[in-house]
Amino acid sequence: MAEKRFAGVSGSVESAELSADYAAAEKFDSVRVGRLGVFFREGFRTRFLSYSDFERVFIRINEVNGKLCCGKAVFQYFRLVFVRNGKEYADVMSENEKAMDEALARIAELSPSTLIGFVK
Repeated sequence: MAEKRFAGVSGSVESAELSADYAAAEKFDSVRVGRLGVFFREGFRTRFLSYSDFERVFIRINEVNGKLCCGKAVFQYFRLVFVRNGKEYADVMSENEKAMDEALARIAELSPSTLIGFVK
């Protein structure tokens, strides 16, 4: 299998082990959670965050109030937010709440040292 190139925190990353992990990673909507880290699309590239690249991860729920011709509607989308050195530095957006909850649970399972949830 050809090695796939990923955008890491410190630049481009590629290895046969990383490509194999990407192929075997469990997919939750637009996020893949593997044993080495988390993969997701960002623009035209695939981003890779190893579990040591972030210290906390949480889900942010955004609501959009829409005015339609026949009334009002509320739309929700969910962001899986990664925190490093106390700052949010990456997030993945999805409309599928269940997929984001499952991805968060899988990250907690594979990386017990990662803090889960939001803290003020």
